[in-house]
Amino acid sequence: MAEETQVVKVSIFGSEYPIRAGLSDEDYIREVAAFVDARMHEIQGAMKPSSTLKVAILAALNIADELLSTQVDRERLLSSHHEKITSLSDRLDDLLSQS
Repeated sequence: MAEETQVVKVSIFGSEYPIRAGLSDEDYIREVAAFVDARMHEIQGAMKPSSTLKVAILAALNIADELLSTQVDRERLLSSHHEKITSLSDRLDDLLSQS
């Protein structure tokens, strides 16, 4: 059975947007919209007055860069943990084979 949906109205950079979301997703949608709105205002504050489109594109690039950097960091961390687990497992095997 499909989850019921609702329309959540959010305000981003002075414009209202209706977003269709699951009933349990309203708070999350509002949080995402607030994050995008804050990032756009942050970028606008750092620039001379510019078009909304330019601010939106720079915000999207900024958010995408942050996401991709986080993904790379996560992969490095997972790889490091995997190496440590493999090393510990090998050491444990060696110790168990000696006894």
